[in-house]
Amino acid sequence: MEARHLWAGLHLLDRQLVDRDGRMAGMVDDLELDYTEDEGRLYVAAILSGPGALANRFRRDTFGGWMRFVHAIVSPGERDPARIAFNLVQDIGNHITLAGNRDEVGTASAERWFRDHVIAHIPGSGHAAE
Repeated sequence: MEARHLWAGLHLLDRQLVDRDGRMAGMVDDLELDYTEDEGRLYVAAILSGPGALANRFRRDTFGGWMRFVHAIVSPGERDPARIAFNLVQDIGNHITLAGNRDEVGTASAERWFRDHVIAHIPGSGHAAE
């Protein structure tokens, strides 16, 4: 299969991640680049998603540090940012479709914590569709 040329800032960054079941799985917060030894060309090796990647885009200032701190509290032991190998990307369109489900890629840990510890305690929240 021939390589596809994309503008990372236009076609990838800040796009919604959707898992194979059509469920929201996070956002593309940053990209991990690598290069080919023989040609010296850059390519996207992985998508980074989560507060840690977003904090790096803020250059780890006060707000970025606060985001990492909160994520460490609500998602202890989970990798931050989540690293999604680019070979798991099925389609690139107005959103990025992944071959795995959102629990496998680990991008929604903070959202799950918020759902379980905050939203679930709001009266009437149990019947709402996802």
